This record gives sequence, C-alpha cells and structure tokens, in this order.
Amino acid sequence: MIGQELLSSYDILLVDLYGVIWGGTYLFPTALDVLGKLMAMGKKIIILSNISFVSKTITKEYESRGLLGGIHFLDFVTSGNAFRDILVNRKLYFKTVKFPKKYFVYGAENTAAFSGTDFEKTYSLDEADFVYVSTIQFSDDERNRMSDTMKQYLYVTGTSGNGKRWESTSVEPFVPTLQCFLDKKKPIVIANPDKVALCAALETPDAGAYTPKPIVKQGFLAQTYENMGGEVFAVGKPYPQIYRHTLENLATAMGISLGDICKKRIAMVGDSLETDILGAKNASENMGCSIDSILVLSGISARDIAKTYGQISPETVDKFFSKEGPIPTHTMPALDMGAEVYF
Repeated sequence: MIGQELLSSYDILLVDLYGVIWGGTYLFPTALDVLGKLMAMGKKIIILSNISFVSKTITKEYESRGLLGGIHFLDFVTSGNAFRDILVNRKLYFKTVKFPKKYFVYGAENTAAFSGTDFEKTYSLDEADFVYVSTIQFSDDERNRMSDTMKQYLYVTGTSGNGKRWESTSVEPFVPTLQCFLDKKKPIVIANPDKVALCAALETPDAGAYTPKPIVKQGFLAQTYENMGGEVFAVGKPYPQIYRHTLENLATAMGISLGDICKKRIAMVGDSLETDILGAKNASENMGCSIDSILVLSGISARDIAKTYGQISPETVDKFFSKEGPIPTHTMPALDMGAEVYF
C-alpha cells in the first residue's frame, strides 16, 4: 500500500507540525504537496501542534514560510489554544492549590493564553499560586554565569535585542530553578508536553548556517519536576483535552455533533510515539472516538531508531516497536503520497 491509498481513506487528518511538515529549518515540500492534494479531495486537515503560543501568531509565521490556510489546512490548533480554553472555563486544577489565580512566568513572556481571563500575573514567586513554564531560553548574561559543564549543552537558536538566544540539549541547566520551585511548593503548568523538538541552531555561536538540534522543551522539564516530587498540570498531546477541543471546534464549524464527528474516519499523523501516537490512543479511550495513528519517520522517532540501530528500515522499526510503545496503526517513511507504507 502506498501513502495516497492510506491517507485518502480518512475523512479527518490531525497532522503534527514539527518533524512531519517542518524540519526545523524548512518545510518538507512533499508534505505540502500531500496536504494540498488531500484538501482538494475534501479531506478535513487540521494542524495539531504542541506549541504553547495561540495559533493566530503561529499561523501567520508559517503562512509566511508557505504553509497556507485554506490550501494546506482547514484549521491550525496549538496546545496554547487548548490551554486558553481551560483557563477561560476555569478547568485548571491542582491538588495543592484550591483556587489558583496568580501565576509566575518562567521563560519567554508568552502569556497570550491568559489574556481576557481572570488569572493575574505576578513577578513575585512567593505570591504565585503556580508557575507557568513558557519557552525556555537563556540570554548571553545567563549563559556567561553558568559553569562550563552547563555551557556545553547550549546552542544559539536566534537573537534577542542586542544579544544571542540560547537553548539547551539537556535538562541539566534547568534543575536549579526547578529545585527552587519545589522548595517553595509551587505547582508548574506547561502548554507544550513535547520533551524534545528538532529546532534550528548554530553549531558554534559564529556559524553561518542553522542546523536541526534536539532542543529540550517544556515536557522534559515537567517530567523532571514530577520525578523530583513536584506537581505538574500539562496541556497538549498526549493528553485527551487537546483532541476534544479540536474535534468539538470542527463539529461546531461543520454544524454537527461531536458524536457525528466520531463516526468519521480520523487519524493522527505524527513523528513521536510519546505525544502523537500515545495521544491518539488516549483520546480514543477518553472520547469514545476511534482515532487511528500514523507514525511518519521524518522526525524524533526516526532519530531514535537510527541512533539505536544505525539505520531505518521496516526491520529496525519493528524492533523499535517491540521495546517502545505505544504501537501506531500504520507507519510510513514520510508524509508522501508515493511512499510505501511499512505497516
């Protein structure tokens, strides 16, 4: 079976961004071609990404790169959108805080999801009911204060003001801050459960070209914090709320019920077992929908398979699945109409 036969058999395709459409430095041309053809067939294509920004900002950014609404996708949903829905409807719950109201931001000032809600930002960690962990980047000054052991993990991913913006390939530089949150008994909130994402970075600070690097994301910090004994509230894949949010919005747009949406053939297309494939499984069990999963080997899972077995093939993928879970419904090399489906 080839990709066209598989992909065109679904009515609704929820498609991950990083590793499926976006390679860290460029959009995959074959993926754009696939999305355009499926949209022309009348398929409902929804980009579903663990990005903590609300989609309005992100949609403009990717449209400038060539990923176009109405041509390549019907809707662009981020975990930031699902998080805002939780805030607006007062569904943010903690075991340790009964009525959370004040939040402290750790990371970039990406707080659009809080706009228009009754949550209040504070610059005092002691006053905060919880910590919102946004995109974590270090300034030149912050990097300069680090030990050489920590500096080895940092790469330039852009510029901010007059300085460079640094991100990490390890969770280690964040541990002292997480310990501070734990000491003050602050729960943390993340709107991006991805642990690692391939992002554009410079090999050296003065390098001329960016290359994809496995950069630590909020999900890795959340896992580390939980292992330390801290409380975490996470929004996005693999948690069911983002799938419910997405499919309820689609049902409303189509003028039908969520139950009618669930009768259609739905698949999640992604590159990560931990978020995309597990997310489809969790949503199916939680919502009463049957959501298939299609793993494409052009992102994080492909990197893990190649690192473990030295090459990517149906045989090494099968070995990988025997050790890792969950198992996707189908697996293919890339989002490509002409690609042979492995399983």
